[in-house]
Order: sequence, then C-alpha cells, then structure tokens
Amino acid sequence: MMPSEARALSLHPDLEKAHAELSRHGVDAAQLRKLLGHCDGRQWREWSGTVELSDEHGRRTDMAVHVPPYRSGRRLGALIVLHGAGGSGEQVLPYFTALGDRLSMAVLAPTAQQPAETSNNLDLAGIFGSRFSMPRWDLAGRDFPLAALRWARTALDADPDRCVLTGVSMGGLATWNLGMRFWPSFAAAVPLNGALSIWESFGPDARTRALLPNTLPLPLFVVHGGQDTRIPPEFDRESVRILQDLGHRDVRYVEVPDGAHGLDTLGLTPDTPLFSRIEQWLGRARRGSQPLEIRHRADEDAHGRAHWVALGGIGPQRQGDIHARWTVPDRIEIAASGAQRVTLHLCGDQISPGRTITVTVNGQVSTIVFEPDLATVHRTFRETADSGLAAEQVVPLDVPQLPVNEPSELNDRTRYRDADSK
Repeated sequence: MMPSEARALSLHPDLEKAHAELSRHGVDAAQLRKLLGHCDGRQWREWSGTVELSDEHGRRTDMAVHVPPYRSGRRLGALIVLHGAGGSGEQVLPYFTALGDRLSMAVLAPTAQQPAETSNNLDLAGIFGSRFSMPRWDLAGRDFPLAALRWARTALDADPDRCVLTGVSMGGLATWNLGMRFWPSFAAAVPLNGALSIWESFGPDARTRALLPNTLPLPLFVVHGGQDTRIPPEFDRESVRILQDLGHRDVRYVEVPDGAHGLDTLGLTPDTPLFSRIEQWLGRARRGSQPLEIRHRADEDAHGRAHWVALGGIGPQRQGDIHARWTVPDRIEIAASGAQRVTLHLCGDQISPGRTITVTVNGQVSTIVFEPDLATVHRTFRETADSGLAAEQVVPLDVPQLPVNEPSELNDRTRYRDADSK
C-alpha cells in the first residue's frame, strides 16, 4: 500500500469500511502510522485560485491558494498566511507567492469571518477601536487558520513537518496566539507587525504572557516596523526579550527602521535583504521529532495537547500546566495542575508492544501495558490529519490535585521575571 492510499483510507468518512480495507491489506498499527508519515514522491501540479474552506462550526470562507512549480526531490510544504483587519486572503496572497515558490511551499490565505460565538477575540477587535463586529481570527483555533492547515495536509498532501504560520497586524496577533497554543503543529511562525495581546496597551496582559513559554520549542522570526503607530514595536521587542531571557534557541527579531503598519512598508519584496534572510531561515525550518520532555500550558482543553500528552478538564478562567517526561524507556513522570486529567498518546517510537509502562502523575503511580491498536491510529489521524500526532494507544489518567500552596514544577520553572509581568 502506498502512503497516499493509507492517508486516503484513514480519512475516509466510512470508518468501518476503511478499517476493514486496511486490515485486508495486513496493515497493523505501527505500519499504518509509518505509512501516514511517508511520501510517495509524486509530482504536484502548479496552480493558483480560490477554494471554499469550512471550519469546525460549519462556517465557510474563501481561501486564496498558490501552489508553486514542482521541484524534484522536494515534498510540498505549506505557508498559512493570515491577513489584517479589513483585508482578505486574496489581497494578502501576492505578498507571499514568491517566498512560496522559492521554498516549495503552497501559500494558503483564508479570509476571516464574523466570530461564531463570543470569545477572547475581543483581544483582536480592541486594536481597531470600536469595530467589535468586524471579521476576525479566533485565537482558540476553532476557525479557518487550523482548517487551512488541515486542508493543506489532506488536499495537497503537504508535509506536516514543513507547515509554517505567518500573518500581519491582526494576523500577526493571531500568529503569536496560535503559535503559543498549537506550537506542535508548526515548523515555524513569522509574526509581522503583531503582538501577544492588544491589552498590553494598558499594561502587561499576564494571562496571555503566561502562554509565551510554550513557544520555546517553536522557531520564531518576528518582524516589526519601527514607525508602526497602530501596534507599537515595543510589544514585539518585549516578547522577544522575554524569550531570549528564557533561553529560546531560535528566535529572530528584525525591526525595519522606516517600516510602518502596512505590509508593503516592511521590504519583503524578492531579493531584498529581509526577504533573503527569511527565505534562508525558513529553508531550514522543519518540525522535529516528538520530544522526550514536554512543558505546556493551556487555558482551555482545545489546545491542551502537546505532542504525546494532553491536558483536559481545565476549569473556566483557569490555566492548566504540565511537565511530562520519559525518564527511562518504560517510565513517565508527570507534574500537572489546573486540569482534571492528562491523556497519553503513545506510539511504538517510544516503547515496544507488550511492554509495561509506569506512569507517575503528581506522585500517583499507574501501570499501563502498551497495546498498539489499528483503530486508534486511524481515529487519531482523522482528528488532526497530522501523521506526527497519530497515536497507537490513547490512555486517560486522572490528575491528583496538588495542595493549594504547592505549585507544580512547571509553574516554578516557567515563572519568568515576575517584576516584568506586574
């Protein structure tokens, strides 16, 4: 069975029929997961146009698409581009097609719509005065940016390890926020004239800043116009400084001295110095393998997952923290707070079938026998269309509550410069 056939079967709407077909070919859980991550090496077709995209609420929007010319020996990547307030995907796409061509990345630019429900999108609306009814991006990730990412994987067979997120202005805020929440899904992020939160205009937004350490594993190239009066560059300067102090290994910051708020003022045309720097940097961007140690913070279940662990049951107005690590091949230690459960997403890269795993969650010990399951690989791939997040076994565990005065290890180690956050 070819990898593309395995992916098509795993995304088939009739689960029983697809599972039966996979079983008929003698594909087991480990084989299916490996097939899902491999490439046929097929040639893709160059084209540009507009497609209709749906999000998980059933809303629809237009997405401008540019697929670059085929290059032998490359697997197609994806560059998700998020426009600013009052813009559209069609309007912003031309600024990035040359970059997509150079990097063999399809450029996908969805158009924002009115929010499906009341949410923290007021953070975005606040930047543009009183226009709270304007189309905007959902920072929780339940709308078109992540739908575009899924479309790239399913419709274009894009390499999930070469998917990059970028955006300008309102799209720059969304790039920061989606990068903080869904960092395991991207190879890199490039915020342009953005910020963590517009409420920083009135003082530090401690709740949003608390998510910033999530981006430590995510390569970041931050660009801001030095003359931007709409979103002052000091917002991005401060975020980059914090990450540098925390030891981020791949964060770049370029402030364009004469750049203003408009994308066309930043000097991103082909072969300019900034374009060339971003091109070279993104040319190396590739999502790494699943880490043995994970630190993650989430303020809702929708972004509680980080690679092979996930937080669940996060209460309203609370934040869940997790520090999980494989200490030896058959032992996992977890410190968690602010959530009712953790879920393990296990695969054979971590442990052999039939092996017993000892899992300690806040001092409570459980044992698990690793039993790979074809249906689980099938189901978890359907959830994300991301072979890197497919699991062979999913195990939920309760989180014993820590004493109120005993913070988890993660809280202690990610508390950064309290004086700067007040």
